[in-house]
Amino acid sequence: MGRKTPPFENYPLWTEARFWGFLRSALRRASDRFPPKQQAKILYRRKYSGEGRQKWEYQCVECGKWFAEKNIEVDHIEPVGTLRDWSDLPGFCRRLFCGVDGYQILCKPDHQLKTNKEREKEI
Repeated sequence: MGRKTPPFENYPLWTEARFWGFLRSALRRASDRFPPKQQAKILYRRKYSGEGRQKWEYQCVECGKWFAEKNIEVDHIEPVGTLRDWSDLPGFCRRLFCGVDGYQILCKPDHQLKTNKEREKEI
């Protein structure tokens, strides 16, 4: 079975694709702890007044409905894009680690729709 991408130069047991997937995943995990991303959530929340243990609810900017935190996603207004080689790295990081005004809250269905549209444009 042949490789789809060449081996990664600094660790030939991995392919280029595996390395860039690894790095992309690590950067995205780090961005979850980035303070502006957390601050953006605060802008779209209100105290929950319904039943249960939920403390906050968040408003989707697309549909305007209110959701529990488990049903929302913090979305980058400007798509972060791809990370496939060294030349992609500066732009990817700049867009991934944007300021608080670069984020919005979307419910999971609306976020998936936006993501699908963005991926169609990449093809």
